[in-house]
Amino acid sequence: MKKFYPLFGIIGPVIYIFAVIFGGMIRGDYNFLYNTISELTLANAPNLLLMSILFGIYNLSLLIFGTGAFRDNEIDTNKKYKTATLMLAIIGILGLLLLFFPQDPRNAAITFQGTMHIAIAGIASFLTLISVLLMGLNFRKVKEMKNFAIYSFISFAVILISGGMAAISVGSNSAYGGLFERITIFAFMLWVIVFSYLIIKKT
Repeated sequence: MKKFYPLFGIIGPVIYIFAVIFGGMIRGDYNFLYNTISELTLANAPNLLLMSILFGIYNLSLLIFGTGAFRDNEIDTNKKYKTATLMLAIIGILGLLLLFFPQDPRNAAITFQGTMHIAIAGIASFLTLISVLLMGLNFRKVKEMKNFAIYSFISFAVILISGGMAAISVGSNSAYGGLFERITIFAFMLWVIVFSYLIIKKT
């Protein structure tokens, strides 16, 4: 029987990538290399409602996908798999929370909302790394999923390195903080899409 929840693991990331590209294109003051994705949803950002809706759809889709994968015992019942998929659902919840705690503008006074944004984003980033790593560890000895396990380890390395570079670059106001952040997040998006496709193919 075909499952519907993996479709959300494909639709959500596609909507997110579209939102990032489109949201930046319709702003004349936005630089894809410099500006972070969160700057598309600053409290006073242009097109805030549209961006919030698109990012909200993505995070809701990730929540549905993660929950569906967690509950689907036909795919796997291993503890690592269950933990990784549960983390995906939690990442979706944290992403929805971020919509209520916008990032502070650069060089502006620190606010409670901005502090919460950093804290929530930090937790989501940590869970992202762990979920991808656990999935690789879970499938590394499964013959038909070995390639995905290798891909998961590669994705983990890319997310870890580029994520660290993004944090350093944004913190030092480098011209390439936005670029490193996009590499980090798009690597995760692609991983989710591949994982979703494999579930669809398997069912």
